[in-house]
Amino acid sequence: MTLPTEKDVEKALHYVASTDETHAKEIAHVKALEHQVKTIKALAYLDADGTVGERTATADSSQVYQAWINTYENAVATSETTKAKRKRAELTIDVWRSINANRRIANV
Repeated sequence: MTLPTEKDVEKALHYVASTDETHAKEIAHVKALEHQVKTIKALAYLDADGTVGERTATADSSQVYQAWINTYENAVATSETTKAKRKRAELTIDVWRSINANRRIANV
């Protein structure tokens, strides 16, 4: 890996700025899904018959709950990927800033 150039920093700054809203929406989606799970499981539980254990097992294995798990997993993966890319862009900027600060000190 090479040290970041001004062009790399420009691209990193653009990426961070252009993903602010997207990343915020991804985080909000994950949080909404976390609240939604209780309702999904409760509705599946109420539709089930049998003992408490049987109803719980039915709710946990329901298609709606399994679909929620898949949706939640994908939402978290998307959000975490964006978070990691943004962090890498921020680190590129920080490294470039440090290199240039050291150059200024050396030229004094």
